[in-house]
Amino acid sequence: MPKTQPWFETLADSAYALGAAACEAQRAARTAELARDAYSLDRLRPVDGYVRLDGRDASMPFRPHDAVLFTVGDVLSEEANKLRALYQQAATGYAYGTAWAILRVLDGDHPDAVALGRTQEGYYVIPGELCPVPPLMPALQGWNDYPKFVAAHARMAICEEAGLFAEYLDEQDPLSEQDAAAFHEALDTASGTADAAVEFGHLAQSALHFALLKPRAEHHR
Repeated sequence: MPKTQPWFETLADSAYALGAAACEAQRAARTAELARDAYSLDRLRPVDGYVRLDGRDASMPFRPHDAVLFTVGDVLSEEANKLRALYQQAATGYAYGTAWAILRVLDGDHPDAVALGRTQEGYYVIPGELCPVPPLMPALQGWNDYPKFVAAHARMAICEEAGLFAEYLDEQDPLSEQDAAAFHEALDTASGTADAAVEFGHLAQSALHFALLKPRAEHHR
């Protein structure tokens, strides 16, 4: 009969799986965005030839090269958007799920895995205690990388706040010129949310290992 792993090992594995998912989604999203950006119609030279299609008006010839160029561009753009959304979902789960695990351990709980809600669309439901960003957890101050953790927390908070501000401005109609500029600036900042969440998640995963030192020691004793 296989030996059952202690709760702190499976909890660490759970956070690791969230991180692996986020990193895989990050690589896929970046690859798709590079392919989309590299496929610029401005740099391509459409071939001017055309073909006659049965049942089509002769005054509207079909240009096969144009059709393929635009179709490929649309597909690359669609895939880049889908993978960006997947990356956002995975990064959110990693950052908030690992933070949830740390809080539970610091509270003296023994969860055997990260617990998060998830919608049918694949978005993680963030516990209210972690919104809009997880707390800083001063109990971790004895950990060497706590200053980096605080800095990553600040970056994620800035991105999250920018996203909320952009959503607010998007609901205003009409936008003044000043508000329009603020809207685009907020969107630009918010575009870094997934990267900031992954950075925070990496540090949170290390912080979880630090928080688990005491339970591990007690278990081995």
